[in-house]
Amino acid sequence: MGMNKLIDFENYLWERELAQNTIRGYVDHVSKYFKSYDDITKRNLIEWKRGLLERMKPKSVNHYITAISEYLKFIGEPNLMLKKIKVQLQNNVENVITREEFEKLLKCLKHDGKRKMYYICLFLGKTGARVSELRQFKKKDLLRGYAEIPTKGKIRRVYFCDSLRSEDVYSFFDVFKDDDFLFQNRFGEQITTRGIAQQLTNYANKYGINKKVMHPHSFRHFFAIEFLKRDNDIALLADLMGHSSIKTTAIYLRLSKQQQIERLNKAMNF
Repeated sequence: MGMNKLIDFENYLWERELAQNTIRGYVDHVSKYFKSYDDITKRNLIEWKRGLLERMKPKSVNHYITAISEYLKFIGEPNLMLKKIKVQLQNNVENVITREEFEKLLKCLKHDGKRKMYYICLFLGKTGARVSELRQFKKKDLLRGYAEIPTKGKIRRVYFCDSLRSEDVYSFFDVFKDDDFLFQNRFGEQITTRGIAQQLTNYANKYGINKKVMHPHSFRHFFAIEFLKRDNDIALLADLMGHSSIKTTAIYLRLSKQQQIERLNKAMNF
C-alpha cells in the first residue's frame, strides 16, 4: 500500500474525531498487514487473522481486526470484514493492591522523601484514573476540583476528593503554574505509563510488596473496590470511572478467585 493511501486513511480517522492513540493504533496495525500482503482479499485476511492468533492473545487480535475493519470501511469494502474472536469476559479482578499494601507503599515513599511518586500513587488510588488520564492533570484542574479528559470522542470528568486538595498537597504543587502538568519526568515532560510501571516494580522490590499488585491499573481497581466498601452505588461508580456500561463496573461486585475458594470451603465443610 502506498504511503499516500495510509495518510488518507489517517485523515479519514481524524475526520471521525477518534482519539489520537486510537488513530495511531489503527494506522500501525493496518500498515503491518500490508507488510505481509500486497492486496486485500478475503483469503489474505483470513490467513492474516490465523497468523495473529498463533502469536497473540484473542483480545489483542481483536484490536487488529477492528483496525482493518475501519480500513475496509474507508476503502468501501465492508463486505470483507472479519469476525472478531469471542473472548470470555473476566468475572472478577485479581492482583489488586490491598488497603494495607497501599498504605505501606505511601508510608515508605513519604519516609524516603519520594514525594512525587507518593502523590502519583495517592492520586491514582483516590481518583480511579488511568495513567493516560493522570498524566494530563494540570494545576488548574486541582484548583477547581476536577479534570476534563478527552477520551473516545467524549469528555471524561475526573474528580479530586477533598483529601486530595489538602494543604499538604497544595504545598507540594505550590511552585507549579496553572497550566503546568502535575506529574512530570526529570526533563519537565509528561510522565509515561512505562515510566510509572517501572518505578512501581522497583518499589515493590524495595519495600517488599507483591510485584503482581504493583502495576498502574491495580490502583484503578483499588479505587473501585474501596469505593464500593463505603458506597454501594454501582451506577455512580460507573460514572466516576468513565465506564459506558454498568456491566463493565459490575466486575467489582464479584469475589476474587481466592475469596470464592474460601467461601466454597466454608460452605462445604461437612
